Amino acid sequence: MTNSKSFGYARVSTTSQTNDRQLDALTGAGIDPADIFTDKISGARQSRPGLDDLLSRVRAGDSITVGSMDRLGRSALHVLGTLADLEERGILVKSLKPGEDFSGATGKLVRAVMTHVAEWERAMNAERVAEARAAKAARAKDGEQIAGRPITAMTAENINKIRGHKAKGRTVAEIVKLTGVSRASVYRALAQ
Repeated sequence: MTNSKSFGYARVSTTSQTNDRQLDALTGAGIDPADIFTDKISGARQSRPGLDDLLSRVRAGDSITVGSMDRLGRSALHVLGTLADLEERGILVKSLKPGEDFSGATGKLVRAVMTHVAEWERAMNAERVAEARAAKAARAKDGEQIAGRPITAMTAENINKIRGHKAKGRTVAEIVKLTGVSRASVYRALAQ
């Protein structure tokens, strides 16, 4: 039988932030600093090296302590998926934040409710995106400008101006500033 081990995980979203507060809380909770894994990366990132390293090291019977459950993922659904995966592997996750105890029957109930809320939120976001796309497509059919540069940016006159500026040795960045046409449109005009 192997001895169980206690690990810690701390994450901040940007390199300009410091995770000192989280590290102090984890060591104060009795986690050996050598067993604390950290990331300075957005929770929205799929791969987080510190967490990935930690997850590859933990074994059944081990525990992971975090300052707050939101440190584990990019969304409620992602956090809950991570928790479910760890629970399935026999790894206990503890939060130092009051009210974030997901162990036991009550914790399972709270997780189930959070999972349904997160799924609802994802479905609502998908509906809003689909509605926005449909509205955008309908406006585009009517010839209305949707967003960005004017529709008339690629007129024959603008194409000739772009080519003339390029013939004078101007850079694409300079041409964009001079004509008000997007970088992509400049490249398209030059490729024609």
